[in-house]
Amino acid sequence: MSKRLESLMFVRELGTGAGTRVTLMRDAKDGKHYCKKSVSASAENWQSQVRQLKNEFDIGVLNSHPVLRKTVEYGIVKRKLRAIEAYNLLEFVEGVPLDKFAEGAPLLLVIKVFWHVADGLHDLHRRGFIHADLKPQNILCAKSGRPTIIDFGQACPMLTRKERIQGTKDFIAKEQVERLALDQRTDVFGLGATMHRVFLGRSVETELNSSATSKAGVSLDRWRNPNLDSSQQLDPTLIKLIEDCCQPERGNRPDNMQLVKDRLEVSFDRLAKTA
Repeated sequence: MSKRLESLMFVRELGTGAGTRVTLMRDAKDGKHYCKKSVSASAENWQSQVRQLKNEFDIGVLNSHPVLRKTVEYGIVKRKLRAIEAYNLLEFVEGVPLDKFAEGAPLLLVIKVFWHVADGLHDLHRRGFIHADLKPQNILCAKSGRPTIIDFGQACPMLTRKERIQGTKDFIAKEQVERLALDQRTDVFGLGATMHRVFLGRSVETELNSSATSKAGVSLDRWRNPNLDSSQQLDPTLIKLIEDCCQPERGNRPDNMQLVKDRLEVSFDRLAKTA
């Protein structure tokens, strides 16, 4: 067992699921808090969960952008030479999922949050990786609106072809379902689908949820979050950006996050002038 792990004290349970346990831990030496994500060796999917934890560590330990959650330590706890659990220690992030934050936030602030998310993703892509599982639940917002992208378990190097379909049905890109090589435009779709959910309050059509949504794909009938005031009608430039990001064919999406950032700035400036 690592010296850091030995000095950690349990604070509270944060969540469980699919053989994974997430707990808040406090370092008795310096009082710093960490998020511990662990998988029991008795879990049915032990091997795949261990690979996912190690993958999250390998990418997260190199995260230096303030929007990208940092991974601190990975390890396997053994007893009498037998593994009993694998774990990641992660930066503890206080916040609520982006869609919950947006329910009571000014429209301009929500656009600014998306700009910072795109900036963090641009840094991740520059390093040669993609997140591959963007959704509101994986973007936590502090009270100030400062976002943090979490859960790098499905992140992978550019041009990876995954052996099986991985992703969340309401935010998954067509190339993920078809198990094609993934690139930065895969995250462009995920971010666009997240904007669609946050600003409209409903999901865009994907390859995996088409039976539960309209067949119109990106619909332009109500381009505003039902939780926002009518005075916060979305600007046409933001509407067009969401539509472009959510295109099924990646060749029709913005090529990179810098372009997404530039267009978010245009929307922000236009809305700021009318605020």
